[in-house]
Amino acid sequence: MKVLAVIFMLLSATAIKAADPADTLRLTVEEALEIALSENLNIKIAGAELERVDYLKQENWYALLPSVNASGQYSNNIMKPVFFSDFFPGGKMEVGSKHSYSLAGAAQLPIFSMALYKNIQMTELEIKAALESARTTKLDLIQQVKNGFYGVVMMEESLVVLEQSYKNAMESADNIRKMYEQGLASEYDKIRSEVAARNISPTLTQARNGLELAKLQLKILLSLPLNQEIDVVGDFDHFSGLMVNYSAGILNLEENSNLKTLDIQLEKLNKSYELVRSQRLPVLAGFANYQMQMQNDKFNFDKPWANSFAVGLSLQIPIFNKLSISLKEKQTMVGIRQLEYQRRLLKESLTLSALNSVNEMKRAGAQLKSDREAVEQAMKGYEISKVRYNTGAGTVLEMNDSEVALTRSRLNYTQTLYDFIKAKNEYEKVIGKENLEK
Repeated sequence: MKVLAVIFMLLSATAIKAADPADTLRLTVEEALEIALSENLNIKIAGAELERVDYLKQENWYALLPSVNASGQYSNNIMKPVFFSDFFPGGKMEVGSKHSYSLAGAAQLPIFSMALYKNIQMTELEIKAALESARTTKLDLIQQVKNGFYGVVMMEESLVVLEQSYKNAMESADNIRKMYEQGLASEYDKIRSEVAARNISPTLTQARNGLELAKLQLKILLSLPLNQEIDVVGDFDHFSGLMVNYSAGILNLEENSNLKTLDIQLEKLNKSYELVRSQRLPVLAGFANYQMQMQNDKFNFDKPWANSFAVGLSLQIPIFNKLSISLKEKQTMVGIRQLEYQRRLLKESLTLSALNSVNEMKRAGAQLKSDREAVEQAMKGYEISKVRYNTGAGTVLEMNDSEVALTRSRLNYTQTLYDFIKAKNEYEKVIGKENLEK
């Protein structure tokens, strides 16, 4: 009810107007998946994350390039520096010039810095993680769209069953009314048949509302306007004859997206450990410095500039940071151990989920045969009950009960097919299969 309330609030807020029937969008499941994978906002968020991480990779590679800086300075010595000595009159003498100018340029090139290379490797793993996260989003969306699409199909087929049930009930009520007018049926039978027909009406209304809700949920998944009329093109015929070929003994979970994401996190932590250890190593860099200076008591440039130029190497050697590094190493190793435990727990959970899906598919496959037989028997029972009532051998209650049994068996058959589809979609998601077909 909460979901329904939210959707209707959205409808009101956007001032939706009735869509032209000519604008109805007809969708197969393949077309629905194509739209979702191009328009769904979660997919776009995952794509933006990939773009961000790619820029991060470029940034880390650029750290290996030389850095070049230029600077300039002007000073106005309002009060010149003073040098004190008894050799000077008054015991002091001003030194320097009133105006001083300097221009400088410096370049630095990293030659050996293990931390820089480890950061680049970490970025590569960030890209792998973003790719796998995008894949996780894609697999989730595929499952949701398929479930949503065939949820609409189920509601449509259920609606057909209920409409047929309502039609049968109305025809029966009309026939009994005519028989009552001819004195061939009792008033009780007439009332009973009319009540039976009326009792179907609320269920029929509920089914229609359920179909609209299912379509709204599908449109949200596809990022379609909520006022866009859609018509799904699909049925359960393909699945009714589908055999369950999955075996619990050959489960392969190595392509599971969540498991692969955890493996990448383990790689990152191991690489992070190497990064911490690299802080024990020296850092070697080359440099070049060039400087121009000039001083003058007047504000002009009529005196010669003094130039200086130097090149060399700089070496930074860590001396006393071993304790801090050692503690960071231990923290990282604990994190690695935690992730290894989490991976074991996740694999156990995924195995259970996959087995449940396989068992559900097998159950639905077995149930489908009995449901199909139940529909056939219920159809025969309903036809017999009508003949029995018309010949005076049966009662209206018997006929109503047989019609209810027929409706229930048809709905059960449809529900079993949908249960099979959902279990199949869940299984494919668990094993990491990107199935863009039925």
